[in-house]
Amino acid sequence: MIQKALHPTGRYFPVIMSFLFFLIACIGFVPSYQDINAGTLEPHWFAHVHGALMTSWLLVYILQSFLAATGRLKFHRQLGLSAVGLGVLVWLSLVIASVRLTLASHPPQGHFLFDLLLMEFYGIISFGLFFTWGILARKRDTNAHKRLLTFATLVLLQAAVDRIRWLPMLGLGYPYVHFIYLDTLFIPLIVYDLITLKRIHKITWIACAFIIGIQLSVSALWGSPVWHKYWYNVTAPMMGKVREVKLTDSQSDALLGEYEGDPFGKIAIIRAGGKLFVKSADRPNLELGATSETELFMRTETVSLSFVKGPDGNVTEVIGHEISRRFVLRRLH
Repeated sequence: MIQKALHPTGRYFPVIMSFLFFLIACIGFVPSYQDINAGTLEPHWFAHVHGALMTSWLLVYILQSFLAATGRLKFHRQLGLSAVGLGVLVWLSLVIASVRLTLASHPPQGHFLFDLLLMEFYGIISFGLFFTWGILARKRDTNAHKRLLTFATLVLLQAAVDRIRWLPMLGLGYPYVHFIYLDTLFIPLIVYDLITLKRIHKITWIACAFIIGIQLSVSALWGSPVWHKYWYNVTAPMMGKVREVKLTDSQSDALLGEYEGDPFGKIAIIRAGGKLFVKSADRPNLELGATSETELFMRTETVSLSFVKGPDGNVTEVIGHEISRRFVLRRLH
């Protein structure tokens, strides 16, 4: 249960924060849905379920904040019973989405997806803790309850922040940069405490310290070969087996040549020592394997390549897939 703030200045603060959280989610994820409409992003059906649950949680958080701020506590409590079930579904969807992505992508041992798994664990642990604690505290300490559920919602926004492409230094492989952007949301929560309580609430202290502690752990383990090896060994037995085939020289001859398109720019498919490679100007050659005479995959990446032939039997383009992303490379010669 969330009660009205005693100080009139802070009465509607939770409502304002709930709309801010929703705005951040929209800024982060609307481009992804634009990519879906453009055909460059092809998410698994569960990603839509996951997104619907996350959106529902944010909308319920907005409504609950408004009901509490306007004194409609009876409706707030009634909706709260349903919100408990929704929170459990949100937590389960976090687990399922992270496990499914890892298993479906077949990442090699050194792949960044195992670092992404660190981010997923950070959200799973933090949301689970704050949500459970907040529900248990709803009757005995309403101030703790509303702060805990605010922090539970805040940590869910990490995925949205990570997708705001125009933020400086985002996507350069420095996880602490992503965390700093999210942690700026601590500032209004602390100011709210100082206005309404004349001090920082102990839950705010604990939650901020816990989140920063988890973030420091993620940053320390980021790129760790030990971490990669451990989770590769855990997940590899659960991944589907790739049925690899050996192409003859005549079969692979049809695939050799230069191709161009985003996100790789200009590349070449070459053969050396009886093996196929992707050659580009700005990175080492990447070895390819084959699952058919027109289906190749990169051994050290999560990229698959489908070669499309025209009416004359010659390859005209390559359709690539990488972790739900779809791209097209046209053949140059």
